[in-house]
Amino acid sequence: MYVLVSKVRIWVSLFLFGAIAGCATPSHINNDPISESKSVDQALVLTGQVGQKSDEILVFLAFSGGGTRAAAFSYGVLQKLRDTTYTSDGKEIRLLDEVDVISSVSGGSFTSAYFGLFGDRVFEDYEDVFLRRNVQKTLLGSVFNPLNWLRALFTGLNRTERAVDFYNRTIFENGTFADIHNRDGPRIEINATDLSIGERFAFNQEQFNMLCSDLGSFSVARAVAASSAVPVVFKPVVLENHDGCSYSDSPHLAAARRYAEENPRFTSLLESFDSYRDKESRRFVHLIDGGITDNLGVRTLYNRLETAGITVGTDIEIAGKPKYLVAIVVNANTDPQNPMDITKKPPSNLEVMSAVTSTQIQRFSSESLSLLEDSMEYWANEFSTPERPVTPFLISLNFQDLPSENLKILFNNMATSFSLPDNEVDSLITAGNQLLEQSSEFQAFVDAIDSEL
Repeated sequence: MYVLVSKVRIWVSLFLFGAIAGCATPSHINNDPISESKSVDQALVLTGQVGQKSDEILVFLAFSGGGTRAAAFSYGVLQKLRDTTYTSDGKEIRLLDEVDVISSVSGGSFTSAYFGLFGDRVFEDYEDVFLRRNVQKTLLGSVFNPLNWLRALFTGLNRTERAVDFYNRTIFENGTFADIHNRDGPRIEINATDLSIGERFAFNQEQFNMLCSDLGSFSVARAVAASSAVPVVFKPVVLENHDGCSYSDSPHLAAARRYAEENPRFTSLLESFDSYRDKESRRFVHLIDGGITDNLGVRTLYNRLETAGITVGTDIEIAGKPKYLVAIVVNANTDPQNPMDITKKPPSNLEVMSAVTSTQIQRFSSESLSLLEDSMEYWANEFSTPERPVTPFLISLNFQDLPSENLKILFNNMATSFSLPDNEVDSLITAGNQLLEQSSEFQAFVDAIDSEL
């Protein structure tokens, strides 16, 4: 009995010691400094990578948060875009190859990052590598492994760092943003939240210039970990706000600064950007789940459309304006049945926190979608001419559009986790395919480009 009690005491002591060590050890910082701001092709402010895509079409995808649920749902949409083609100059072209930008948060970032790194390989092994893998069990197992407690004590390998290590080794193969850029596929915008100022932080070179840092050498796995770092469960991913480079506004950002008085949202955005100039007070940037500030991933396009709109008629007006402006928003948010609504028993503190958080995220998401729709309409009107009209298509996919009430109940009560049973993964992939195919706005877009291009 004495031996048993002693062992229990040792295990408890190790657990507490490891937990304390995990809290006390510093986070790893891996963003390399640069001596001067890196140039950014201004064409990329609105479009994606410069490649073989049609100049007539701008296709923007937004993948929401929601764990494996969001990752599988967005993967189904990629499949449908791969299988949908149109004919131009006698050639059959996949819509997937016309995608310019993919903006993502949290669970959706796993799909966007994997496709950004590996292209069509996503259709060969992504299901096995991530969607059907019990990632949650692996991460939890590492937390309760005594060897990891000791590693945390001596190396600072906390829960977030173990997640980064796992994602690097088993999912993203140590890929960097330079690897994504060199593929000449769509521009991938992974979004997190700057915890200190409560603003969206996008992993792009424009934002990294503000930190005097190089995005190209930065780990994709670390960006995805930041985008999905649920507060409390994971520690923030930390970036250093380097000093020593000459940073100046891009032409579009400079234009936005001149017109900020007409757009209060730009005033707030510019204030957040300016905060990175204070290298003393903001030595480090702490990043958490991107869903907190933009759970749909649509603010990237909204900000770009707004900055493009205010440059109309100026010397920095963008060239090569597309004829079709398309945004496909893949929204894996759920509206689960709430047990508190059928009982007079007061909800627990956890239930209260969850309800408050979900309500705010859903309201902010609705506002973001409305702003994007208005901005697309405005942008199309500003850039249209009698000879060349610009047509916007906003395609919003969500579980409320499922064909039956039973399916709605099933999907809206799926867990937000990094582990789902195979049958639910199958259902989500199928839903991504079918909801896009059944969208009247999507069919109108396909018909338009098939008949006119």
